[in-house]
Amino acid sequence: MIKRNTGFSNLTAGYLFPEVARRRREYAAGHPDARIISLGIGNTTEPLSPHIAKAMSDYALALSTPEGYSGYGDEQGNSALRSKIAEVFYPKMADANEIFISDGAKCDIARIQTLFGSKVKVAVQDPAYPVYVDGSVVAGAAGKNNGNGYEGISYLPCTPENDFFPDLSKIEKNTLIYFCSPNNP
Repeated sequence: MIKRNTGFSNLTAGYLFPEVARRRREYAAGHPDARIISLGIGNTTEPLSPHIAKAMSDYALALSTPEGYSGYGDEQGNSALRSKIAEVFYPKMADANEIFISDGAKCDIARIQTLFGSKVKVAVQDPAYPVYVDGSVVAGAAGKNNGNGYEGISYLPCTPENDFFPDLSKIEKNTLIYFCSPNNP
């Protein structure tokens, strides 16, 4: 019988965003006149603009023709898109070969954790994107939750007292640090 990854059994509670959504729904039900500003998952609030939807549709339809079919794209993302992003958003700052397009942060985090494996030391800013911690637990780079966080993870407090920038000098060498600079989110 195939054995389950034991890292899953170390996860506690539920994933943060469904919990935030559940609490928001409960509060809204009990306070129907409340104007709620949601700080939960970053979901979209508006439909795609027509020209974006049309461009996506045209691109997808072109893949059904011999002229438009391209097969797998570059592992860094579509080269024409990377060039356009560099040109429009980062002129004289970044070249197309410095732009990476992915299918999302969760997948990228899983790839990083797979790259470094379960023996890596992990540090996360606190508060942190939940996937940094949960992914490290599932990958086996962290142990059980001891009530103050997961064993094997160094938490880096980001507070008003440290201008929301943790003391990185307290982290051991060769530690995988999940951190988003306040100047470069």
